[in-house]
Amino acid sequence: MKKYIFLVLVFLFSTNAWATHLRAGEITAKRISNTQLTYKITLITYTDQINGRSANDGQDKVDFYFGFSTSKVEGFKVSRKKKAFIGTSTVCNVYDTTFTFPAAGRYTISCGIVNRNEKTINLPQPSENISFFVQTTILISQSFGLNSTPVLLNIPIDTAALGQKFIHNPGAFDIDGDSLSYKLTTPQKDKGVDTGIGEFILGYLDPSTIGKSPLFAEDGKTPATFKINPRTGDLVWDAPREKGQYNIAFIIEEWRRAPDGSFIKIGEIVRDMQIIVVESDNNRPELSVPADICVEAGKKLDFDVTAKDKDDQIIRITSSGGIYNLDASGNKITFINPEVAIFKSTAAKKLVKGTFNWATNCTHVRTQAFDVLFKAEDAPGRSNTQLVDIKSVKINVIPPRATGVSAKEIPTGVQVTWNVLSACKNAGKILVYRKTGCSGLIPGVCDKGMPADWSYTLVGTQTTADSIYIDKTAEKGVTYSYRLVTEIAENAFTNIQGAPSAEFCIGGEIKSGMNIMTKASIMSTSKTTGTVDVAWTRPLEFSTTDNKGPYQYKLFRAVGLTNENYILIYTQNTVLDKANDTTFTDKNINTEELVYKYKVEFYTEGSKKFSTSSVASTVRLGGTPGNNSLTINWQANVPWSNDNQTHLLYRENKAKPGEFNLIKKILVGNASTYAWKDEGKDEELADGNTSTVLNNGEKYCYYVVTAGVYPQFAGIGILSNASQIFCLAPADNTPPCIAEVSSNTLQSSLVKCKEFKLSDYCNEATFTNKLTWNNPTTTGCRQDISGYNIYYARYEDETPRQIGSSNTNLFNHKKNAKDGFAGCYYITSKNSFNIESQPSNKICFDNCDEIGFPNVFTPNADGKNDTFSPLNCPAFVQNVSYDIYSSKGAKVAQQVNLTELNWDGKDLSGKALASGVYYYVITVTFEKLSRQGLKKTYKGYVSLLN
Repeated sequence: MKKYIFLVLVFLFSTNAWATHLRAGEITAKRISNTQLTYKITLITYTDQINGRSANDGQDKVDFYFGFSTSKVEGFKVSRKKKAFIGTSTVCNVYDTTFTFPAAGRYTISCGIVNRNEKTINLPQPSENISFFVQTTILISQSFGLNSTPVLLNIPIDTAALGQKFIHNPGAFDIDGDSLSYKLTTPQKDKGVDTGIGEFILGYLDPSTIGKSPLFAEDGKTPATFKINPRTGDLVWDAPREKGQYNIAFIIEEWRRAPDGSFIKIGEIVRDMQIIVVESDNNRPELSVPADICVEAGKKLDFDVTAKDKDDQIIRITSSGGIYNLDASGNKITFINPEVAIFKSTAAKKLVKGTFNWATNCTHVRTQAFDVLFKAEDAPGRSNTQLVDIKSVKINVIPPRATGVSAKEIPTGVQVTWNVLSACKNAGKILVYRKTGCSGLIPGVCDKGMPADWSYTLVGTQTTADSIYIDKTAEKGVTYSYRLVTEIAENAFTNIQGAPSAEFCIGGEIKSGMNIMTKASIMSTSKTTGTVDVAWTRPLEFSTTDNKGPYQYKLFRAVGLTNENYILIYTQNTVLDKANDTTFTDKNINTEELVYKYKVEFYTEGSKKFSTSSVASTVRLGGTPGNNSLTINWQANVPWSNDNQTHLLYRENKAKPGEFNLIKKILVGNASTYAWKDEGKDEELADGNTSTVLNNGEKYCYYVVTAGVYPQFAGIGILSNASQIFCLAPADNTPPCIAEVSSNTLQSSLVKCKEFKLSDYCNEATFTNKLTWNNPTTTGCRQDISGYNIYYARYEDETPRQIGSSNTNLFNHKKNAKDGFAGCYYITSKNSFNIESQPSNKICFDNCDEIGFPNVFTPNADGKNDTFSPLNCPAFVQNVSYDIYSSKGAKVAQQVNLTELNWDGKDLSGKALASGVYYYVITVTFEKLSRQGLKKTYKGYVSLLN
C-alpha cells in the first residue's frame, strides 16, 4: 500500500513540475549556409522563477515542429543551450538547433510548451492550465535570395503603471535590411499533442477593455486604447486600469523588395509577451530624440538625446539596436561590420543627456533604415515602480554622392572627372547622367536616384574606383549639364542609389560675340493674361568689321524648368546702335501655373547663326503650409548668380487687397537657402507694419524679387527679377487620428462559420464584407476628419492597395463567389488637406471551409441525384480531386484538379458501375487568406443505386 501511495505522489509532483511557468517568448531563424537550406532555429522563452522554478528546471528539452510532414507530422527534440536570470523573477532560456529543410517553400516553425504561468488576468482562468505556443514563418525561395528572420533586442517582459501610458518596443533588427511591419494578434495555445499547430485562445481579452468603467486613457477623457504602430513597432497601452499580469501577442512581418519594385512578404515572427501592471504614484520620464535621419556612407553621425523627469529622481538613458552589435542581454554579436555605433550617457537627476556617435561606412548602406531605440528609465527606489519612456530614430544610410564634378571639352568629346569616393570605393558603380542646358535644380538631402522629371539621360557607367569618364557622344559647342549618381548592390536583387551630385555645366561659358540674358521677370500673374519682361544685352566685344550685317535677334521660349522644346516667339532686326531693341514683353501667357525659359540667338548676314545665349527662366515661387505659418521657397534656372545676395519677399496686405508690402530682406547663400518661414511678422517697416497672425485655412499671397550678378561683368549691375504671385493657406499638418476598424459581417471567424447552414451559399454570385469604424477620439492628432480611405489585400502576404473611400463610417466591399470573404483591410483617416493618418488596425476575413457529401445517389438520368456532388453549394473552392474504390478496394474512378465535383457513377473506362457501396477519398482545396489555400481530405462511403 505504501508503494502505491509513493507512486501517486511521484505522479502528482511530475505534473506540477511541467506546469505554470511560461511568461513570454519567440522563435527566430538564421540562414547559415549559402549552398544548403540550413538554418539555425532558436526558441527563447522567459519563465517565472518564483512560482515555476521547478517546472523550468525540468524543461531541458522542447519539441520543435518545422512546418512539413512526411507520413505524419514530425517533432524534433531540442535541448536547452542556455539559462540566464533576467532580474530576480524571470529566467531566459535558449533552445536552438540546426536544421536543413528538404526543399524551397514556406515553412511555419512552431513550439508548444505546457504551461503558462498563473494569474494572467486577460486570459481565461485558470491561466496556468493554458499551454504556451509561438510560431515563425519563413519563405525559402531562390527568387529572393538568402534570408534570416529579424532578431528582437528588447526582452518581452515589461512593467506598466496604473493610469499612465505604457510604451514598449521589441527592438527588432533585420540583418538583411528587409522592411518590417507590425500588427497585433491573439496569443495562442497548443492545439493538441504532437500536432505542431496552434489555435487562438478563446476568451482572450484586449487589455484596454479590463477594469472598472469608464475606461479612460491617460488624459482621463478619451477611451483607453491598446495599439501597435505598424511602422515603428511601438506598442502603446493608453492606459492600464486594473492591476495584474497580462499576456499579449503581436506579429512582426518581414517584407523584401522584389525586382519589379513591389514588396513580397517573406516571413513573420509571433512574439508572446507579458506586461505587469502595478499601482504607482511615480511619473514616467520624458525623452527627446531627433527626427529620422539620412546620412551618406562615410560620414560621421553625431546627435544628442535628452530626458527629463519632474520627480527628483535619477534618470538613465540607454539605447539598443543592431548597429551596436549587442544582443538583448548585452553580449557581443555581429550584426553589422565595424564601425559600430556608440552611445554614452551618465545618469543624472531631473535632466540627463546622451551622445550618439556612428562612423558610417559603405557596408551600412541598405534599402531600409536602421531602427535605433532610446529608453529613458527613472530610479524611484524600492518603494515605487520604475517607469520608462521609449522613442525610436530611423537612420537611413545611402550611398555617398560624388564630389568635385568637372568637365572639359577634349578632341574626342567631353571629359567628365570627379573625386574618387573615399567610401564605397570598390563597392559599386558611378552612373553618369547628361542633359542639354543647365538645370539649376538642387537635389534633396535624402533623394535616391535621378528624378525622372529632371529629364537627364544615362550616358555612361564607371566603377566606384574610377574618377573619369569620356562622353564621346557629346556635340561640340552644346551646353550640357552633367551629374553623377552612386549605385551600390545591396544583394543580388536590389541596387541602392544615392542622391544626384551637384551639376557641372559645360558649354555655357560666356564668350566674345554672345548675348547675355539679363531679365525674365514676371510683371503680372494670370492663367491667361500673364506677362513677362525679357531682356538681354547686345553681343559682347562684337566686331562689325569681321562680321557683316544685316543683324537679327531671335527670342525662343520653352515651358518648364527642365523642358528643352523651344519655340520662336519674337524676331528683331537690329543695327547694333543705342536703340532699345533688346527687350520684349511676353504677353497672354499662364504665369500663374507655368515656368518659362528664354534664350536669344544672334544672326549675322541675315540668316547666319552667330551665337546662342545661355538660358534664363522666370522665378518660380512655392511653399508648404505649417501650423499658423508658411514656408515660402523659390528657384530659377538663370546664367547669372543669385547666390549671396539679398532677395526681397512681399506679402499682400489683408487690409488693402492687391497691395503688397515688403516683409523680409533675405540674405541668401546658395540655392538650397532660397526659403523663408513666415510666421506673420513684418520685419521691414518702412512701408508700414503689416504683422499679423497667419490663420490656418486662410490664404496669404506673396511674391519674391531676386537679386543676381554676373561676377565677370560687374558693370551690368544687379539683376532684379520678380516671381509670380503665389497664394497658400497655413494648415495644421498633424496627421488625422487613427480609426478603430470593426466588423459586423458573420464571416469574421471560423466559429461563426459553423452557424451557417450548408445551403447558405447557394445561388450567391457575390459576397460582401462590411467594414465599420468609430470616429477617432484620440488626443495629439487632428480631429477634422473629412473622410476615410479603404485599403484591401486579397491575401495576407500582400501589401494592401486602396480600393475606395468613404465619407461615412461604413464601407461595403462586394467580392466574387470564388474569392468569397477572404481578404485583409485597413483604413486611413484623411482631413481637408488630404493628409492621411497612419493605417488603422488591420482586420482579415476568411472563408468557411465546410462541405458535406450525400450517402446515396442515383445516376439513372431522371434529373434527380444523378451525380455524386456536395450537399451544399461548394463556394470558395479552388479545386477538387477524388478517388473512388469498390468495396473490395479496387480503384474504379479518379479525377484531379476539378473546379467542381460531379461523379456520374462511371468507372475509369467510362462504363456505368453496378449498384453497390463505394468508398471515396476526396481532397478539397478551399480559397483562404493564404495563397496556398486550405487542403482537406474527406473519406466515406456512398451508395450507388441504378
